[in-house]
Amino acid sequence: MKQEWLEKSLKDQLSRLQKKLYGCGREAFKKKDHRSVGHDGEQLRLHGEYTEPDQSSELEDNKELNSAPVVVHDASAEYLAEESLLRDIKGKSEAWSEVKDFHQDSYEITVTEQVYQKVIHRQKKYRLKDEYNTTGKEVIITAPGPVKVKPGCQYSVDFALAVASDKYEFHLPLERQRRRMEAAGLDVEVKTLYSLCESVAEHCEAVREDIRQDIMNDFCAVHMDESPWRILGEKETGQMWVLSNRLGSFCQFEPTRSGKVAEEIIEGYEGAVVTDGYAGYNALRKSEKIRVGQCWAHARREFFERLDSFPIECEEALNFIDRIFFLESQARNFDELKELRKTEIKVVVEDFHQWLLKHESRYLVGDGLTKAVKYCLKLWTELTLFLRDLSVPLDNNDAERALRHVVMGKKNFAGSKTINGADTAAILYTVIETAKKVGLQPKEYLKYLITERWHKRKPLSPHRFVVEKRNGKPRVNFPAKEAWQI
Repeated sequence: MKQEWLEKSLKDQLSRLQKKLYGCGREAFKKKDHRSVGHDGEQLRLHGEYTEPDQSSELEDNKELNSAPVVVHDASAEYLAEESLLRDIKGKSEAWSEVKDFHQDSYEITVTEQVYQKVIHRQKKYRLKDEYNTTGKEVIITAPGPVKVKPGCQYSVDFALAVASDKYEFHLPLERQRRRMEAAGLDVEVKTLYSLCESVAEHCEAVREDIRQDIMNDFCAVHMDESPWRILGEKETGQMWVLSNRLGSFCQFEPTRSGKVAEEIIEGYEGAVVTDGYAGYNALRKSEKIRVGQCWAHARREFFERLDSFPIECEEALNFIDRIFFLESQARNFDELKELRKTEIKVVVEDFHQWLLKHESRYLVGDGLTKAVKYCLKLWTELTLFLRDLSVPLDNNDAERALRHVVMGKKNFAGSKTINGADTAAILYTVIETAKKVGLQPKEYLKYLITERWHKRKPLSPHRFVVEKRNGKPRVNFPAKEAWQI
């Protein structure tokens, strides 16, 4: 009996690994799946949206394309002569005259190669006139120079932001950037490029805590997750932790996966938290101020990865869960969502619970289906929190998406050489990903941030910056933070 249980358990682990390694990225098990591809109409629309969709076309909104330069093409004498010959006209080029204000326009998108240029900044000097000078000494002042990432830096803010953006937004390692610059005629060391990234991150520190507070003060529940992040040369692998919702993504590197880190990141928070089943988040359940919800996408995956071994049972379970996701996606506002959760969705959840109880003891302990069923039953109170809490979405996908760029960066440059480098990455990921979430161009926001800091002014967080641009009025109306109960 023990041998049979062990064989089933190993077979289940092998089957799930095959799904993860060789299965398709999207977890659909039939052609007509309730869950849509991408973000269009998905259940996170209400909890995840920040701005109203823009209905105008891409070309109409793109100012750079509207102000495109005009390149005029003249017909050469040789071309005109060939046209005369084709038409059996005696004259050559002189047979043709240009038609004024009559031409044919066409459009194309082109690329201008990156050019590195040395710019001389000449700051003028000003002498105080004698009739105004009461000091008895010559007084000379200098005109203000350009904004810098740090005093005396020989690289412009735009250069520093291009380096930081290429690495932490587009995952291009610094060594590859160095080689690309070398090919364009600029000789610069990797340590110089990293120093520029570090300088940008120092400016970002000014809004990092504000971003965390924005996330925690929002109506929507916060999401938490973590992903391994290596320190090159170290035996132990650290973790890049993330706290996120529609207002931002707050990243923090720690050398440990201990649940104490989660408590530290969320310190001072009152509200709902959505996590996966990792035991490190158990400490959050002890707080009376925190309501912990579990991710239905992770529960769904338990059955999806065992679909080949238990096709009938797993398809039944997936149908229940996908029906819940589908009904959630039908809500156009929080009032509709609240009503759906009290009625139709609640019925489906209760039916699924009965199904779980029915299959709880049908198979051996080591069977994959038993593990999937027990996973859901063990976390049932947290899985069903969304039926009682309007601020809670169905899954933890917001945190998964927040970590997507961390994972892509990790694949391209393997991690960081030092803990300081990992902290720099966490800070830049925080600001870049938050800017994108609220609809800002990361480089434009970073330039605003550095400019404000250079002039000794307090910069606004990305969310507060956008709200101020709208005269204090958010584009999307959300319930008050206290109105979470269903």
